[in-house]
This record gives sequence, C-alpha cells and structure tokens, in this order.
Amino acid sequence: MMAMLLLLSGCRKEYVSYTYGSQIETFRFNVTPSQWKVVQGNNEPGSDNYLFCTLDVPAITDRVFDEGTVQAYVWNVYDVNQNLGAWNTLPFVYPLELYVTNDQGQQEMIIVPENLRFEWEKGTVTLIIQDLDGYDPTQLSETLSFKICVSSNM
Repeated sequence: MMAMLLLLSGCRKEYVSYTYGSQIETFRFNVTPSQWKVVQGNNEPGSDNYLFCTLDVPAITDRVFDEGTVQAYVWNVYDVNQNLGAWNTLPFVYPLELYVTNDQGQQEMIIVPENLRFEWEKGTVTLIIQDLDGYDPTQLSETLSFKICVSSNM
C-alpha cells in the first residue's frame, strides 16, 4: 500500500505550450430584420424551425480553421430607460415575452426561451435563432448588434 502511495505521489502532469504570439481581429455587424432567412419545418414541438443570417468574415482562414478560434457576442440592452446593455457570449438564451389568446378569449403572457447561437467555417459565420419549443421563432422587428472575434497564432 505504501509503495502504491509513493508511486502515485511521484506522478504529475505537465502541460507545455509554445506561444509565439497571437492575432485577434474583431468585426462588428448590425443585422437588420430583413437579413434573417427562415427555415420552416412542421410548426410543432421538436420541428426544425429557425432564423439564420450568414455573415462574410474573410479573416476566418484555413489557419484559423485548423489552429485558431472564433467567438461571437450579441449586444443585449437590459435597461431601455437608461440605455444600459452588455455583450453576451453566444450561445445566449433569452426569455421572449409573447401574448397569446387563451381558451376563454383572454390575452395572457407566456415566456418562450429563444436560443441564439452561431456556427463558423472558413470565411463565414452563421447566426441562428431558434425557439426551444420547436415552433417558429418570432420574427425580429429590430436590428441586432453582433461582435465576432477571430483569433489565430502568428
């Protein structure tokens, strides 16, 4: 038993990385409601319904694809009266307030979580908005601001 403890206590992991420098480029996009395209499956839970917008980002090269990374952010205003907001890392789930008519003919508010995420490949970033319930996402009525950061080794 003592030999096993001595053997295990002598083991340690070492992580060695060689960084010669990195380059980060940041791009900002304002995506208007008309830029979003719709993919519409069956309008039922679990369906493939979503909005998407593809952005050209030429800085995403083969080198970035193989050795770098891409991160995306959305600007979210959390206090309209004071014009306060923050950058939120994607994926970002936000509560969307909707008003629907119930069986008694009354308006009631429901909250549907919307998932805002992104995918990237060489030269492009695709933004995707999808209701977590599988129904059609709500059409956007305002411009959304995004920040795309592309990082690669020099």
